[in-house]
Amino acid sequence: MAVGLGFVSICLSEENCSPAGNVTVKSLQGLDRDAVLGRIRRTARRNLANTRRILWFLKAHRLQVYRFATHLIPLATHEATAGWEWWQDPELGPMLADIGRIIRSEGFRVSTHPPQLCVLNTPDPNVFQWVEKYAAYHCTLFDAMGLGPEAKIILHVGRRLAGGTEAGLRQALANVNRLPGAVRTRLALENDDRVFSARETLAVCREAGLPMVFDLHHHLCRHDGEDYRDLLPSVFDTWLDRPPKVHLSSPRDGRDVRAHADYVDPAMAGPFLEYAASLGPLDVMVEAKMKDLAALRLRAELPHIFQPGRGARAPE
Repeated sequence: MAVGLGFVSICLSEENCSPAGNVTVKSLQGLDRDAVLGRIRRTARRNLANTRRILWFLKAHRLQVYRFATHLIPLATHEATAGWEWWQDPELGPMLADIGRIIRSEGFRVSTHPPQLCVLNTPDPNVFQWVEKYAAYHCTLFDAMGLGPEAKIILHVGRRLAGGTEAGLRQALANVNRLPGAVRTRLALENDDRVFSARETLAVCREAGLPMVFDLHHHLCRHDGEDYRDLLPSVFDTWLDRPPKVHLSSPRDGRDVRAHADYVDPAMAGPFLEYAASLGPLDVMVEAKMKDLAALRLRAELPHIFQPGRGARAPE
């Protein structure tokens, strides 16, 4: 059994270590170009320094999986940074390269998850531009780190369209094919908790040749009657360049089953992980509110699944 474990973005165990510092457009009003880039560069430098600290935290605690903060480089998709080649910036470029070096040497598996305004299946080009912009930004981020297509950009299929489920799935496939090849090789899709079930998402991934991330919490909220055991073997078969990946969180309470709890319920996660691990190596991304603390508690509660030193390494 080889099960990698990780968390999303912020490490609560480390003080003053947020990699998610942002810069608002309003705060830049009245500044000249140099001052604008100077403010963005300072925040980006702090984000990258904290990301590097988190990678060493991963190593110290035998964690293998990590999702970058979305806005490591603030406003990278905004016109405020147009023309600035931040990936070649003399301050930021070496930091990005060093982060990539650590990831490769330690065998970490990393990903990004663009914000909700990125709607993959939208027929509106003014909305789809955000998918294109964020995907290009994250590809550039990974390239600057020297990471290959095993570093993934994870998106949901999208929203419910007027033509119904089939129309939404067809539009998602059409839009995937509109993306550059460099993006498609990094793209993975995830089932959501309202519109597109795991079965439907898997169909898109098979048709498009994309890996699928299985989110158990989302599956419990939105499914077509399938048991996850009916789906996971086919879901895992979509992965070729790294271990298959699942997302884990628990409902906060019965009033809002979609909201994430602080920690993952081991009674819910245990049977799922036991079955998933029986299929082979996999990675588990904990999406609970307590971040690294939730991941470490889950490992302590399920030691037979997360055995020390058994995390699957990335392909060389």
